[in-house]
Amino acid sequence: MALTAEDIVNKQFKPKPRLSEGYDADDVDDFLDEIVKEFRAVKAENDDLKQKLVGAQGRIAELQRAADAGVAPTPTASAAAADQNDSATSSQLLQLARKLHDQHVQEGLDERERIIEEGKAQAQRILAEAELRQRNEINELDQQRIGIERKIDELKQFEKEYRSHLKQYLETQLNDLNTSGQESAKNF
Repeated sequence: MALTAEDIVNKQFKPKPRLSEGYDADDVDDFLDEIVKEFRAVKAENDDLKQKLVGAQGRIAELQRAADAGVAPTPTASAAAADQNDSATSSQLLQLARKLHDQHVQEGLDERERIIEEGKAQAQRILAEAELRQRNEINELDQQRIGIERKIDELKQFEKEYRSHLKQYLETQLNDLNTSGQESAKNF
């Protein structure tokens, strides 16, 4: 089955879950749009050449039938030479048409390979950039995690010291209260 521009346009990809590796959907869509544009241009050119080839082959077949049927008058040597010249021209035209067709088909194949190679190179570049971005983000998150863990440890130490100071303060206040209570009881 031949690939058509509509196949490319209508191709659906399953979206990847967030926070996983993959390609940016907009970049993929843009690149596919470029491929479709090039694909359509090559296909239109190929169709045009095929039509020209069919026309040339029809004209050659018509000239050959006329020559085989003896329809062309050949009363003089110059007329016979003209028929041979038309036949030779038709043969040359057919060869030229075939050569042009083959050349354009090869150019289309070469262009397709070039586009595919560019796509692969761009995909590798995008993937490398994404991996670098991911490593950088992971490093940044690790640094943030370390900072948060350090802050948690500081807060735990602060809480421990605060509780200790508060306990000492309350015990001092209780002792002072007991002492003042005992002195008040003695005075009564």
